[in-house]
Amino acid sequence: MTKDKKQKPIDSLEALLHRMMNRIRQSLELPAILSGTVAEVRVFLETDRVKVYRFDADASGEVVAESVNCDRLPSLLGQHFPAEDIPFAARELFLKARQRSIVDVAAQQIGLSPLDSSETTEPLDENDIRFRVVDPCHVKYLTSMGVQSSLVVPILHRDQLWGLLVSHHSLPREVSERELQVVQLVADQLSIAIAQNTLLEQTRAQADQEATINRVAKLLHSMTEMQLQQALELTVSALQAAGGRIYIAPQNPGEAAQVFSYGDWGRSRGAGEQ
Repeated sequence: MTKDKKQKPIDSLEALLHRMMNRIRQSLELPAILSGTVAEVRVFLETDRVKVYRFDADASGEVVAESVNCDRLPSLLGQHFPAEDIPFAARELFLKARQRSIVDVAAQQIGLSPLDSSETTEPLDENDIRFRVVDPCHVKYLTSMGVQSSLVVPILHRDQLWGLLVSHHSLPREVSERELQVVQLVADQLSIAIAQNTLLEQTRAQADQEATINRVAKLLHSMTEMQLQQALELTVSALQAAGGRIYIAPQNPGEAAQVFSYGDWGRSRGAGEQ
C-alpha cells in the first residue's frame, strides 16, 4: 500500500535525510554507520524493527545491524540465515532491477517497485509500484516471526548485491511513496559508505603489509639467530601460512648451512641443523 494515513512534513523528512547522510559521510567505520542508520530509519518509519542483512560469498546472510522498538519484535542481530531463505530469482531482481518490495500480510499483497528494467536495465518510474498476491510461503514466514508488514530495499556495491535494508512491523502498515523514496536514498548512501569503508580497509591492509615488510627486513638485516627466527615467524604469520624455513648457505668451505624452521616444518632448529 502507498497511501499516507498521516503525511510527515516535508521539512522534517529533508532534515532526517540530511542527518543520516551527514552521519554516513562523517564516519569511516561501517559498523557505526550501519548502527546509526537502522536507528534513524526505524524512528523515521515508526516501525518495530529495522535491520541490515548482509550477503556472504555463498549467498547465505547475516543480520549485521539492527534497531528494535521496545522488544515488540525479537532481535535477529548476529543471526545467520541459509541461502535458500532468499531465492536466487529474488536476489537477481534485487540486483538487476533494484527491486523494492512492500508486503501487507493481512491483505495478502506484495507491492513490487523496480527502479530499473530487469531486461534493458533502463530506469523506470520509481513510483511505479505493482501489486500482486504474495506467495503463501512468504506470508507464513513473516507471520512466524510476528511480522505483519515489511519493506525491503536492496543495497548494492560495485554492481553486486551487498545486502538488504529491511523494515518489519508487527501491525499492518501502509508505506507512502515519499517514505519509499527516502529509504531508497538512504540505501544509496549506504552503498557509498560501503565503498568508502572498502577503500579504508584496503589502505589499512596495505599500511600493515608495508609495516610488516619493514620489520622483517630490519630483523633479517641483523643476521642474529634470534632475530632471524623472529623474522621467519612474523613472515609466516603475515602470510597466514602453515610454516616456513630460512636457509642460509655456508659462506666458507667446511661450514654448515644455517636452517631455521617454523610451523609445520617442526620445532625451530638452531644454527647448523638440517
